[in-house]
Amino acid sequence: MKQIIERDKNAIVENDPWMLHAAVDELNLAEFPLASIADRHLDGRKTLVFEEPIYDRNERKYVQRRLTVSGSDRFGLPTAIDDDVLLACIQLSKLEDFRSPEVRFSRYELLKLLRLPTDSKNYARIATSLRRWKGLTIFSDRAFYDHENKSWVNRDFGIFDSLYVYRRERPQGGVVPSNSRFTWNDVIFRSFQAGYLKRFDWQLYTSLESSIAKRLYRFLDKRFYHSPSFEMDLRDLAINRVGLSATQNVAQLKRGLLKGITELERRWDLRSIPNEKRFVRQARGQWMIRFERKRRSKTTDPDHQATKAPLLLPSIDPTQLATALTKRCIGPASAEELSQNYPAQSIQSMIELFDWYNARGQSRGPGFLVQSIKNPKAIEFPPGFESSHQIHKRRTANDQRTSEHHKQASQRERIAVEQEASRLSAFHAYWQSLSSVGQLSFEEAAVDQTDHTKRTGYYRYQGREDKLFEPYRQVILRDHFERTHDRDGLQCKTASSPSQSK
Repeated sequence: MKQIIERDKNAIVENDPWMLHAAVDELNLAEFPLASIADRHLDGRKTLVFEEPIYDRNERKYVQRRLTVSGSDRFGLPTAIDDDVLLACIQLSKLEDFRSPEVRFSRYELLKLLRLPTDSKNYARIATSLRRWKGLTIFSDRAFYDHENKSWVNRDFGIFDSLYVYRRERPQGGVVPSNSRFTWNDVIFRSFQAGYLKRFDWQLYTSLESSIAKRLYRFLDKRFYHSPSFEMDLRDLAINRVGLSATQNVAQLKRGLLKGITELERRWDLRSIPNEKRFVRQARGQWMIRFERKRRSKTTDPDHQATKAPLLLPSIDPTQLATALTKRCIGPASAEELSQNYPAQSIQSMIELFDWYNARGQSRGPGFLVQSIKNPKAIEFPPGFESSHQIHKRRTANDQRTSEHHKQASQRERIAVEQEASRLSAFHAYWQSLSSVGQLSFEEAAVDQTDHTKRTGYYRYQGREDKLFEPYRQVILRDHFERTHDRDGLQCKTASSPSQSK
């Protein structure tokens, strides 16, 4: 079983763009920068502190939120590429549906996910990144949200509880064995299982060149979930969210942020706005920064929808709806409740609609999926979407119509064959009842009364040993019989048979 899982995992990494498009990010990790925005910490620090006031609804006052990250003496604090490695580890865990905190992997898989060359330098870099995360300690004062208990908590924890990295990774049957393994810390893993996750575009993320753009993408994609526009204090964003140096002045922070903003305007849904609207001075030394998301164009032309190539989405097992919901970032408890209290067919249709939107870049969060399941009457299916239930009904109806058509056609063909056989039998019976003189007289009358084309063919091939003569003759005789007799071949319409008249 282990080898099968590894083989499927490698196939997903290399050949399944939908799975990579459905990557997830832990929302706490998207909020604060645990890693440097640079490739290395130039000042040699091993501890970073992020602080900001937040409003506590329970205490009804502003309280200080503080996040402290401390690296090990040997490996120090994580850097920009280490951030990418940690996200790749989350994707490997997601591929196993967050079933276990222990994840077996190979550095080859991580490099493939990160689209990095599989050379010895990068193999060593992955090992260093993982050890750097293993040595990191996080001290949280109201900075880590417990989605399971719906509360901010004070927690001190690490990223990995254990880590094993094997230096030799030899391909076996075309597959690199996943002998290395890491174990998530319980705090992080429980957040995964509670569904405190958001979907994001892994292909876009790994294609971004600037580490500032990557950090902004993760943070803004989370904030745009609630509103297409967003603004906050410039220094708070630059220092506490992106990770720029606190020693930089406002002009330097602006220049640093613009490197990532420009790339996101070009590659993502970030709207391009003038700098005078992007950066707004509030007071001396205090600036706000504003972001807007582009409006997604909605194609309503049915012809356009019909010609657009369909996207292949993963099939959903109706008996595993709760698992399917947790894969889409809904907490296990909520997923179990929904699967037990709402019709399975409706749940499956809404999951398919959720996947349909996200596969087309029209991002929908887990809240949309939950509400659509609870209130399906409020959901209007967009043009071009068909649920598996609708497809089944349409195909069943088409099959029934086709079957009925074939049945009717077969019945018509059978009646036609029976009628033809009856007429042929009547003709032969009549023909055999005639004397040779009567047959000759009947044939002369038939040729005389047939149309010009058949008569010409009859005389052209008469007397030859040609296969075309007999068909002409039989058609002319049958036509004359049909003209002079009822269809049952028993009564004469115009006169008695020649033999009877004689």
